[in-house]
Amino acid sequence: MMCMTVDIKNQTHWTDTKGIATHFNMKPGTIRKQRSKQTKNAFPFHKVGGCVRYSILECEKFMENNTKEYA
Repeated sequence: MMCMTVDIKNQTHWTDTKGIATHFNMKPGTIRKQRSKQTKNAFPFHKVGGCVRYSILECEKFMENNTKEYA
């Protein structure tokens, strides 16, 4: 089964690892590593038919909730 990248311009908020990496200007390998090691700063994801999918809305909310302020 081949997982395809979902174009954000198609008015959907679901994407794959490459799409979420592009959205947050990160490397896809970093996101995969955080997910596989189950780190606390890994984006929330869903498995659909063997493919990993991310909700852009959930990931943006996750980023907002994990903001750190330095004194």
